[in-house]
Amino acid sequence: MLINRTVAPAIAELTTDLSIAPEVQITPSGARLHIFENNIQPVVRVEFVFKAGKWFQSKPGVASLTAKMLKEGTQFHTAKEIADMVDYYGASLEVNHGFDRSTVTLYCLSKFLPFLLPLTFEIILQPSFPENEFALMKQRIIQTLSVDKQKNSYLATEAFTVAVYGQDHPYASSISEEEITALTIQDLMDFHRAAYTLSNSEIFITGDINKAGIEAISTNLKGAPSAEIINPTFKANSPHTGLLVNKTANQMQASIRVGNSTIRPTHSEYPALYLTNHILGGYFGSRLMKNIREDKGFTYGIYSSLSHKEHDSLFFIGTDIKGDKIKETLEEVSKEINLLMQEEVSEEEFLTAKKHLNGKFLSDHATLFDKMDKYRSNILLGLSPDFYSQLLQSIQALSPKDLIDAARKHLQEETLLKVVTGGSPE
Repeated sequence: MLINRTVAPAIAELTTDLSIAPEVQITPSGARLHIFENNIQPVVRVEFVFKAGKWFQSKPGVASLTAKMLKEGTQFHTAKEIADMVDYYGASLEVNHGFDRSTVTLYCLSKFLPFLLPLTFEIILQPSFPENEFALMKQRIIQTLSVDKQKNSYLATEAFTVAVYGQDHPYASSISEEEITALTIQDLMDFHRAAYTLSNSEIFITGDINKAGIEAISTNLKGAPSAEIINPTFKANSPHTGLLVNKTANQMQASIRVGNSTIRPTHSEYPALYLTNHILGGYFGSRLMKNIREDKGFTYGIYSSLSHKEHDSLFFIGTDIKGDKIKETLEEVSKEINLLMQEEVSEEEFLTAKKHLNGKFLSDHATLFDKMDKYRSNILLGLSPDFYSQLLQSIQALSPKDLIDAARKHLQEETLLKVVTGGSPE
């Protein structure tokens, strides 16, 4: 059969079903297993998620240092022995911390899971927190912090989050060298004992996992001591609006942050705000990119986003610009936001943005691990497991007028905080 190459192939309809339905098992210890089994590839990922992020720490920096120290030695293995064992099996064992949670993640070939699970549980339950490694870790963090505090981009984000939440709020990106120096091994041990409790964990298992593998994980959970995690409460600052300017030695470049605390994904108007944000600055073809990057040449990139944590959400615009273009950039940002409040988006731009989001959502759910990542995020944020399918369907039903309403309700100029760091004096 000859192919007529002068005729483009038909474009298939994009699916709106992005959800997965892992099996959920509640273990006797209280931990929940979320199991998404698929044996297409002989690879498995096991993620242990704990309430051990900044939200739960008693002192600044303790959540971060505790997570970083878990792989620096256990009661039975040194850091080098841990690294050598993981490398020997061609695996990956990572510990990551965030604002709300900390995660210990094991990737490996499924046939090696029985050999690596004991080491993973050892890291979680029996870290040794060696003094010499702790001293070196603090030194490295202080050196990195010293470098970061010379960067306008770091200082802008720090100033923005402190203004939104308050200096001592866990969602503020602020820490000092003195706070790192003051931490002790005992601080880390106390935090580890309280936060890294298997009975309160969420465990996400993805890939080629069999009944024996699940049983091996469940067996290690048996007898895990239950512990009550105290969920602290923090009061954010009263809404801080207007312009904050911080001068630095770097006058060639300026960093700008604009935004405010905004609605949660469960809000009925969230789909309209999501699409409005996408058109404003959510992708390379957005209005902010076309105006401030392509037309004006003030920056290499500018973006806007909706960022969600377990206890708050932010609307956020960020860019690094030429140091002498601060006033012009802020004016153009305001202009683009005001246009969204006043004029309906053209049909062409409206459809382009929706099609781009269709592709983005599919790309974000392309692999087994991608799908589990989205599922995990939904679970931890208290959303429906099929949240993204529902969101995509809601976006398809929107009209241009819905975007005007969303912009008028949630992007009003008087509600926005604007932070400028660096740049040349006016």
